[in-house]
Formats: sequence, C-alpha cells, structure tokens
Amino acid sequence: MRSFTKSFWSKGTLALIKSGAFLAAALLVIAPISTTDGARADAQGRFDREQTMLMNLKSQPNSTGFFIIQSSEKSKMIVRDLTKALRQLEEVDKAYSKSRGKPDSRHLEGTKLKLINATRTAEKLHDELWDTFQVLKKSISETLVIDEAKKGSESD
Repeated sequence: MRSFTKSFWSKGTLALIKSGAFLAAALLVIAPISTTDGARADAQGRFDREQTMLMNLKSQPNSTGFFIIQSSEKSKMIVRDLTKALRQLEEVDKAYSKSRGKPDSRHLEGTKLKLINATRTAEKLHDELWDTFQVLKKSISETLVIDEAKKGSESD
C-alpha cells in the first residue's frame, strides 16, 4: 500500500497538479467575473465609445499606461546597469590605486559620486513612474464608476 501511495504522488503527478493549478489561476485572472474597473456596463452590456477609450488608456498597446510601464521598466534597467557600472568602477579604481602603491587613494571618486547620484535619480524616476501608473488606473476606475452612477441616477 505504501509503495502505491508513493508512486501515485510521484514528481510527474505533482508537476501535473501544479500546472493544473497554475492554469486554473491564469484562467481566473484572464476571464473577468465583473468589469475590471468596477464600472457597470450600460443596459445593453456595452460601454460607449468614450468609456472604451478611457479604459484603453491603461492597458492597450501604445496607450498612456503602456508607455508609462515601458518607461518604468527601462528605468529599472538603467538602475541595474548603473549599479553594475559603479561596482566595476570601484573595483578598477581600487586595483589601480593598489598597483601604484597608494591603496587608500581613489582617482575616480568624482565619477563614482556622479554614478551614485545618477542611480538615485533613476530609482526616483522608476518610483515616480510606477506611482503615476497606479494613479492613472485609480483615476480611470473612479471616473467610470462616477459616470455610471450619474447614468443610473438620471435614468431613475
């Protein structure tokens, strides 16, 4: 009996169960139960043109949200690359100073400070872009909810 249980819960079976769970989670994310913005569609179940344009601002290719997210990702790459450059600069400066018999001297200190400042600026940019995207999503949702509330009160 023990060998049957052990073989039943083999790595392949567990991997299959995990992949099924991931698939189910993905389907729940993809198939919205209600509108993603919390807004209600009109009586025919459709949004008007302006509402659709508003919703598309945050997620469609070449939209405002798309460009903000792209810029945010690029700023993250800039932070990563500048951090690598800084570490490389520090190591080369240390090795150069040591080879010249002055291990405490730093010849590239000015460049190092500029790189540190640029890294901090890129981090701030990333944070600001991410906050901008969050505000955009919230503004769109609130606008659609208020719009639908006005439509509902006008029809009463």
